[in-house]
Amino acid sequence: MRSIMNLFNMSLRERAKSEKWERIRAAAKRLFAERGYEGTTVRAIAEAAGVATGTVLVYGETKDALLHELWRAEAMPLVERAVTSLPGEGPFVDRCMHLFSPLLTHYASQPELARVVVKELPWLTGAAEELHRPALARLVGALASVVSDAKSRGELRTEVDGERAAELVFGVYYAAVMRMLVPMAGSTVATARTRLRRDLEMLLVGLGSRRSS
Repeated sequence: MRSIMNLFNMSLRERAKSEKWERIRAAAKRLFAERGYEGTTVRAIAEAAGVATGTVLVYGETKDALLHELWRAEAMPLVERAVTSLPGEGPFVDRCMHLFSPLLTHYASQPELARVVVKELPWLTGAAEELHRPALARLVGALASVVSDAKSRGELRTEVDGERAAELVFGVYYAAVMRMLVPMAGSTVATARTRLRRDLEMLLVGLGSRRSS
């Protein structure tokens, strides 16, 4: 009987914890949108969520960590859907764009927050880096599969190192994200997609089955 009560109490605690996180997540996202990232404080998030400031810091040790957790929670399902719905065959560039397009749209929908994430992402360590690693590994793994399939069809040279090629393709995508987020560029998500496709097609010439003379 005691073990059943313990499980019941744990379930209640987990539910309460989940509900608090949802309130914090919703409050942070709303305030970031209304006041901007720099104009939002942890205290303001706590007040809007109806929790103590210390409770917010349980879910994110700093405001930066909280932002990265919010971003990961939204980006990971996008990555997962893109990977699981990836067509089993098709041109190399089309399949890469299938993986990247939803993420470009996500970054473009929240440019101010995206700039903070993109600026810090390459230098993350510790818990923040651990949060982003699964999504990155899933995406690069899918790219490696796309590269392997393209090699087997003769679209890429057989001697191309699959892992390095996947990382190179990811680098082209990441550059496209950064370019899109530069305010003075005035780039739209449609422009970013077009530019990324063109860059991938140029990259394909370098990795392609026929060597340049």
